[in-house]
Amino acid sequence: MTAPDITVIIPTRNRCADLQRCLTALAAQDFPRDRFEVIICDDGSSESLTPALETGRQFQLQLRLAQQSPKGPAAARNLGIRHARAAIVAMTDSDTLPERTWLSRLYEMFQQHPEAAGVEGRVYANNDGEFDPLGEGPSNQTGGVYLTCNCAYRRAALFAAGGFDETFPYPAYEDTELAARISQAGKILWQPEAVVLHPQRPLTWRTVLKKLRHWEYVMLMGYRYGYLAWRQYPVKYPRVRVAALSVIALPLAKFKLAAHWLGRNPVAAAKLAFLGVVESAGALVLVAPKSLFGKHQHKIPRRSYLEPDTLPGGTR
Repeated sequence: MTAPDITVIIPTRNRCADLQRCLTALAAQDFPRDRFEVIICDDGSSESLTPALETGRQFQLQLRLAQQSPKGPAAARNLGIRHARAAIVAMTDSDTLPERTWLSRLYEMFQQHPEAAGVEGRVYANNDGEFDPLGEGPSNQTGGVYLTCNCAYRRAALFAAGGFDETFPYPAYEDTELAARISQAGKILWQPEAVVLHPQRPLTWRTVLKKLRHWEYVMLMGYRYGYLAWRQYPVKYPRVRVAALSVIALPLAKFKLAAHWLGRNPVAAAKLAFLGVVESAGALVLVAPKSLFGKHQHKIPRRSYLEPDTLPGGTR
């Protein structure tokens, strides 16, 4: 059986309806269906994904399901990488809508730049690119963000980098950590014409508190690579910087945004300011002490999660 040109990996857990819409968008790609496969990486869903799988097969997608117990999105993507048959592995999320030319634009970049290890594309939440005052979601308008809802890597580069770090258990910063590893050996190019729509999500006090868990992994990035998540944020003292950002800088950004929306939507602005208070108080209790006094040294070393293997036919 001839290997496809691209493998699309979609991690999911209990998002069957979203996954159906994503597969419908993939079926509408202008890239020939016999040249790409889709691997659904089920991270321990408790609801049936059968309706989504049936949707994909009705559209005659080359569709496979890989399953594991709940381990997080990093482990789910590594599962898909191990099963991938193509030399190029594209990634998106189960709640995204890739535009019609998404795969073709990614593939063209790899063809035009054989030296490239990866390609990232544009991500937006709506046509004007602005979130609602109480909305949030991933966004990549200018590149250098490396969101796994819209990126592609050579499979060989993924193996050389050791895959995603599975000690990052949340859908946060496992993508920038991988990009940091891959960037040490090859270029990751920007392709703004490869577009994925990622609908915004509601911003609530629960989501604000959940995100406080992510700061530990931002700090680990600082220790490993000398910057916090992205290269434009170099750091010498990750512990102090993370404590200050979590308690002061990020809540302050919410206060500034609340002031921006005060005239247009005073109710939403007031709620956003309240969320800034919740974030600052939560970080003061949950993030700052752990950052400043916690033991993190044992988490700094980075192991490989992808053992060398071969594709069918004996080629990497």
